[in-house]
Amino acid sequence: MTPHTRKSPRHDARLPFRIGTTSFIYRGSWLHNVERLKERVGDIEILFFEGDDISSLPSPEEMRAIGALRAEHGLTLSLHTPLNASLASASDFERQLGVSRVLRAIEAAEPMAPDAYVVHVYLGDREGDDPPSDLSAWCDRAERSIYTLIAAGVPADRLCIEQLDYDLRLLEPVIRAFDLPVALDVGHLQRDGRDLHGLLQHWLPRTKLIQWHGTDDSGRDHRGLDWFPEADATRMLQALVDAQYRGVLTLEVFREQDFEQSMQLLEQWCSRVRLAPRAHSESVSRG
Repeated sequence: MTPHTRKSPRHDARLPFRIGTTSFIYRGSWLHNVERLKERVGDIEILFFEGDDISSLPSPEEMRAIGALRAEHGLTLSLHTPLNASLASASDFERQLGVSRVLRAIEAAEPMAPDAYVVHVYLGDREGDDPPSDLSAWCDRAERSIYTLIAAGVPADRLCIEQLDYDLRLLEPVIRAFDLPVALDVGHLQRDGRDLHGLLQHWLPRTKLIQWHGTDDSGRDHRGLDWFPEADATRMLQALVDAQYRGVLTLEVFREQDFEQSMQLLEQWCSRVRLAPRAHSESVSRG
């Protein structure tokens, strides 16, 4: 059976959530990836990692074609905004530049009509920077940036703050102030040795997107799920079904081999999931 005809967890009616992956699985354009993935997943995370060179983004024609596939196949799209946008930078110049990079990416993506926008709020100017000495001032800077994005027309209910390399509860006052959803990167939680299941329970009511990947022995993340502990995987999947999670569970990998291995493992693990009791599932809103 070829990868293109293999049964996909996308079509497993037991799962209340959508299975997704990224637009960087196959060699080729964004459109090429969407065309190959459209029957295999329910959401595609469109990766706009570059924030300065507009020529590196898909053309308007390509984005309109992606939008047409989205509508034809019932897909949802999640836009990952540029990595070099520092929304809580101690430098006001860098912070404002970060806001403009995010806005430029969101505006450019309009022909695709994304359902969610994923943004990074670093402790410094990039992942791995040391925590700021004044966390209150850091939160204030992040709040100003989020306010500017929303004031510019970005819907707050689509603006997802991603779990990075720190405890996202540090930013919880800002997230609650704007009633923002989160993108919970469980791959980062597992990589960093954090309380994956406790934080999943804490954030799940706000979670629009769960990003899932493994970390290999060298410490490199965004690898296939063969690098993610099986016991944690099945426990998490069961928790998502029990809670009737209605968001996206995306395989945030960037290579075809990692995607195929992860899809196979996901199918195996999903086959072990117990259905939530009917009375419970009927009482939970789809949000």
